[in-house]
Amino acid sequence: MKSKLLIVAGCVVGILGVRVLIAAPEWFKQRRENRQFIAVNNLTPERLIARCGPPVSDETRNVYPIIARDLRFKAETSGTILFKFSKTAEESSDWVFMSMQDSSSGKEYDSPVAKISALSCLDSKK
Repeated sequence: MKSKLLIVAGCVVGILGVRVLIAAPEWFKQRRENRQFIAVNNLTPERLIARCGPPVSDETRNVYPIIARDLRFKAETSGTILFKFSKTAEESSDWVFMSMQDSSSGKEYDSPVAKISALSCLDSKK
């Protein structure tokens, strides 16, 4: 009786172990994608500079009622990446990340994976 119970318990533990091993890669992938999404979508000029260092150029334009700020960073491969931010002219307004694009071609980096691939310092793990 005791040995049958141990066999059944061993089978249950084995089945659960196999299910965990099958689900783990998807869980890690989802976790990485969530981390990348949060890192990119919570971007402000200050966070960008803190993560990636000083920009190649930093231009702020006051086009009332909007303040626009463009930051350019040297890409890891080649070229320059342009980050666009804006906020209202109100003092309490926060910066909003508008876009990230290649300065020369104007190509937009749409997904978090593409953004982090272009400039790896955006990744919160680094």
